[in-house]
Amino acid sequence: SIAGQDYAGKLRVIVVDDGSANRDLLGPVHKIYASDPRFRIILMAKNVGKRKAQIAAIRSSSGDLVLNVDSDTILAVDVVTKLVSKMQDPDVGAAMG
Repeated sequence: SIAGQDYAGKLRVIVVDDGSANRDLLGPVHKIYASDPRFRIILMAKNVGKRKAQIAAIRSSSGDLVLNVDSDTILAVDVVTKLVSKMQDPDVGAAMG
């Protein structure tokens, strides 16, 4: 659902595989998105927990805004656009759906 966003701005997606036990099954999925220049795949050697995986993604990011979603989250196509528009207000420090 991230790949299908209608967001007109620059979109960079960092996928963190936190030591998936079924990584061999995920390999083809990783390869599909590895060829998409918007995506970067981080393969962690072992499971270190959600918070450390989030930190790895944030440290690898360089954008003005960071959207954090779980792998089982399905977003409507306009979510990024709507969240970015909310962040244009200087009184808003975070937005969530």
